Amino acid sequence: MVEWLLGGNAWWFSVPALLGTAYFVLNLVIGEMGADADLDVDAADSPTSEFRVLSLQSISAFAMGSGWMGLGALRLLEWSTGAAVVVAVAGGVGVAWLVIWMLGKMMRLQSSGNVRLGSTLGERGTVYVAVPPSGDGSGRVTLVVGGKQREFNATQDGDMMIPSRARVKVIGVDEAGNTVKVEVV
Repeated sequence: MVEWLLGGNAWWFSVPALLGTAYFVLNLVIGEMGADADLDVDAADSPTSEFRVLSLQSISAFAMGSGWMGLGALRLLEWSTGAAVVVAVAGGVGVAWLVIWMLGKMMRLQSSGNVRLGSTLGERGTVYVAVPPSGDGSGRVTLVVGGKQREFNATQDGDMMIPSRARVKVIGVDEAGNTVKVEVV
């Protein structure tokens, strides 16, 4: 087994494969404990950039992918060292790109749950909990803000209760009371 991994030119592929895999597994274990063992280098000059291209994760993914792909081409397919190097580089770039792409997609899932009430002005929605007449408390409405459905406390100026499932439009906001003012559409 050692000869298969380290004999001849195979060590050029085995060493990066084993090191990349070891870091990957270590990172998974440390991540399960709630820590972070990654160092990042910005790909852009922006300090607020959430997307990191050059990181230990992407480097280890490249090493792991290139090492195992190159070793497979050299030992299993019995290709020449030159052909195995081409396969290794292509495999490493592919695996690193896949890791960067997946991490980028996961970073886009993170968002703030906070919505400025002012962004609801003019939006149309549905009453979730009946909105009582003016001065008698508040109800709840569901609105789509920023492509996401949200619920807000709602009041009105009318004299009649707005029932559940009624279509309403936001005509004002009360930042202090954290409520929107609605009218029936």
